[in-house]
Amino acid sequence: MSPLFGAAFLWLVAAILWWSGWREESTDDLPGWAVGLFLAIWPLAWLGKVPLTGSLSVNGASVWTLFSIALVSWRLPAARGWTAVCGGLLIGSVAVLAGKLAYIPSGFAPAGSSWAIAALIGWLAALLLRTASEQALAVTVCLFLIAVAHAFARAQSAELPVAVPDEGLLAWWIALFCARLWTAFVKAAGEWVRKGAVKTGGR
Repeated sequence: MSPLFGAAFLWLVAAILWWSGWREESTDDLPGWAVGLFLAIWPLAWLGKVPLTGSLSVNGASVWTLFSIALVSWRLPAARGWTAVCGGLLIGSVAVLAGKLAYIPSGFAPAGSSWAIAALIGWLAALLLRTASEQALAVTVCLFLIAVAHAFARAQSAELPVAVPDEGLLAWWIALFCARLWTAFVKAAGEWVRKGAVKTGGR
């Protein structure tokens, strides 16, 4: 499946979950109308291309996602915003190392490695940061760092594989889904433990 169509599929899953009542589990600190607006405009942006140079363009959904994350970072308190940025840089460093380790043994990245690294990014974001805003900002910073590192490595060696167009957009959705799922799991597990402790203490 093309990364672009994979990202569109994950958007569809997110939209179904959002409008079917998972709002409280999905946002934490984000205004509901803002998430709804992001999801509503995303497929329209997905249909377009934004030219960067005469021969280079990016999908409009990538630009809309970056714009939305910029607004999210602007509304975050400074301390939380910088914490999320630092977390993204740390996670990006781990992800770059993981990608390098996946590539080194045989000279090419094994099938599914990009999905696994995106899932690792989301899991680490959930471990380091609590809210949806912070996790989304950290994931975006992380993927930007990976893109810069890959471009720099490609400039140094022509043996590295060329980056797949729009793969970062798919990785963003995978990482964000993993981060929110892990956060929801930890929250549910904590509530279950607390209820069990209350019942045990009441006996």
